[in-house]
Amino acid sequence: MKFFEKHFPEKRRLRIFAFFYALLFTILLTCLFFRQVWEKEDYLDIERKQGQRRIVRPGARGDVFDRENRLLIGNRPSYSANLHLELLSKEIWERKVELRRISFQLRESLTASIPLRFEDVIRICGQNWHVKKRGLFLRGMRSLDNAMPRLWMGAERINDLDVQKDSWACHLDVEGILDKSGDFRIEGVESPVQISVAGLFSLAWDLSSEGKFAPKFSQVHSNGIFIDFFERESTNPLGISIDGLSYTWESRFSVVCEYLEKVNRLSGRNLNLSMLALQRHWRRKLILPLELCGDLSHKEFATLIENLPPDSPIQVQAQPVRHYPEGSLASHVLGYVGSGYQADSDSLTGADLATFELEGRTGKAGVERTFEETLRGKDGADVWTVNPMGSRYERVDHEPSQKGGSLRLGLDKDLQSIAEEAIDRMVTKVAEHRILPDNDWARTLERRTSQALKGTNETEVRAELLLSAFKDAPFPISGRHAATVAGFRGTENDACRLLRHLYSQGVLQEAKNDPNSFELAPPPPPPGAAVLIDLNSSRILALASKPNYDLSSLSPYITQAAYDDIQRREAWLPRAWHPGYAPASPFKLVTALAALRSDTLSPEEKLTCDGIYRGMKCHVHPGRHGDLDLREAIAQSCNVYFFRCAERLGHGPIIDEAIRLGMDRKPTIELPRLRDQPIVPDPQWKKRTLGVNWTMEDTFNISIGQGGLRQSPLQMACFAAKMATNTQSFHPTLLMDSNEASTADAQTLIEPSSIKAIVEGMLCATTEGTARRCRIEGIEIAGKTGTGQWRNHNMKLNLAWFIGFAPVENPKVALSVLVEGVIPQDQVQGGLTATPIARDLFSAYFAKHPLP
Repeated sequence: MKFFEKHFPEKRRLRIFAFFYALLFTILLTCLFFRQVWEKEDYLDIERKQGQRRIVRPGARGDVFDRENRLLIGNRPSYSANLHLELLSKEIWERKVELRRISFQLRESLTASIPLRFEDVIRICGQNWHVKKRGLFLRGMRSLDNAMPRLWMGAERINDLDVQKDSWACHLDVEGILDKSGDFRIEGVESPVQISVAGLFSLAWDLSSEGKFAPKFSQVHSNGIFIDFFERESTNPLGISIDGLSYTWESRFSVVCEYLEKVNRLSGRNLNLSMLALQRHWRRKLILPLELCGDLSHKEFATLIENLPPDSPIQVQAQPVRHYPEGSLASHVLGYVGSGYQADSDSLTGADLATFELEGRTGKAGVERTFEETLRGKDGADVWTVNPMGSRYERVDHEPSQKGGSLRLGLDKDLQSIAEEAIDRMVTKVAEHRILPDNDWARTLERRTSQALKGTNETEVRAELLLSAFKDAPFPISGRHAATVAGFRGTENDACRLLRHLYSQGVLQEAKNDPNSFELAPPPPPPGAAVLIDLNSSRILALASKPNYDLSSLSPYITQAAYDDIQRREAWLPRAWHPGYAPASPFKLVTALAALRSDTLSPEEKLTCDGIYRGMKCHVHPGRHGDLDLREAIAQSCNVYFFRCAERLGHGPIIDEAIRLGMDRKPTIELPRLRDQPIVPDPQWKKRTLGVNWTMEDTFNISIGQGGLRQSPLQMACFAAKMATNTQSFHPTLLMDSNEASTADAQTLIEPSSIKAIVEGMLCATTEGTARRCRIEGIEIAGKTGTGQWRNHNMKLNLAWFIGFAPVENPKVALSVLVEGVIPQDQVQGGLTATPIARDLFSAYFAKHPLP
């Protein structure tokens, strides 16, 4: 018994385990304390970053005024109907359950109808409301011989194939073909063809030798996470492929489209939403509402506000967009805004959060672009808490945006309007005197059509054959008619795209009552430009370019229709400061300056004009001017006189004088720089550009403003200002608040006696010479006309010029006017075409600022 009474407790062994577990608990508690207390702020910050999102809102852009503080660019509220997706969770789930039920029923119906034709698929599935809305989606690979894929239903061709390089896709509107009969067949594609039934399930069908659809028989394929339990063991002879994720997207798309249809009913619009657009927004911008309908009119806004319940997921919201109260006035100067806005998000609250930016607008042209930093507003930001899916539910911080700074231009709205109206009146008069059809224009249309066809798959149709269809048709032609032209291989949609492209190129114009039908376009009205400068302040009072464009059509965004219209009229080009024109006879004043500065010619010396000199003709040939001095030569714009001057001078002094006047550099104004540069040619330039040597004919040409000379109307207006002030430099400005330029210390252009002779010749031109149509009672005007020749669109065309200043004593303003010919029969001339525009502009200025 002593053996059993002897007891050795086991606590000594348990001490090791107790110590071990105590150590573990100590480490655990220490770690928990470290995480929960010591690193509390770090984890709270991580939680904040995971559970909060920042939305950056751009500030409204600043206003732009003219010299009299009249609004040229402002802002207006743009109302849009936005759908808050975070409020649709319940509806989407219910729709998803319904679509799964529909999918099962359709698959059962198709399986029960074996043997099955493609027409049976349309008939069976087309009875369902969801399939009627979504339709069928076909896709596959093109045939190896690159034949054009074509889908036929009986004898009717289906036109909505989207053909890519190696693949093709097609959407079938089931509701539109339910009542039609005929077998489907397809050509130019490889087997198999994938058929998606409204995104619910897919079928893979082979093609027979005739191109008819034949079902493939195989096991059912399920790659989604939602699979019906009875599908795990069953087989499906149709080889139906199921993607459970597609139910999710289809349910989302279906619910969103129902709200879009409601907005369409209330607003009277016919807007559509693609699945791709919804997926892109859902994955990238779920925290932001989805815009269903933008830029609502006042009537649409009122209708939606009245008919939408307060708790509707659709909310009507406003944001500022650019407003151009004067429409197209000074459009090239003012410019427009577009995409590409970059927010200054680092300076806002929540810089470390995931950020979503509302779309802002940035300047793309004109002063909108040049003064982007001044006009753009200060960004604001909202911080929202979000749920695990990324939807917002509570705003926790708000930093308001601020409006940008204002800008005051030196432009005079009244004078700008008069300049543009005067150009419009003159070019309309020129266009009315055309005799149409014009053979030169017909050749231009053929060249443009040939160029457009090169970018398509239509290698067999000829441009002349396509254009003859428009000439011979007794009515405007649509894409359906154009698709029947001999050699055309594409579909009706292809023909519509081609006609729309030809419209944007100016080959076609829309029919009066049908924008989808076209007819051959006549030559457009001649373009023109006018520049008016205040000599005392160097401010530009008017800077007009025609054709221009309606700035209102570019806000809040540029539609394809607006872009095509501007493109076809070649209205993007700011002709007023584009250095692409031969300066013609106004450049004779440069030749005169060079001759007087070098003492090669005396103002009183007479030179003889017999109408032609060394093979170079005067504009009066076969007539003659006889003996002329400098004043008379300027007044009558005699070519031979300046040929003789150039012969004495040589090309060097003329080129040097043009460079001294800054004609090889663009005037520095507050507008985006153009790619083209002004050209003052010299022997090196000709050798480098044309590969030939300089000749006396080149010297004669530049002496009268031809040859390779290229200047802008603004440059020529600055030249007129230098003549008026007798200064070598002149720097125009568009800003009203810039410091007034002073010419007191500017370098003198030439001796007063010499400039006086040239100005007297310019005065004679407006009283009894080529510029006499610019005469205004009580105001002495110094002017110079010009009629130049240049090549454009492979045609030899005329340019009409006028430059001048007024009054002769103590000049106030200088101007230049340019009018381009479009076809050779547009015999625009400086004295007949440009001078009346200058007279209207001078008259308007002095009516507003009468002389003492």
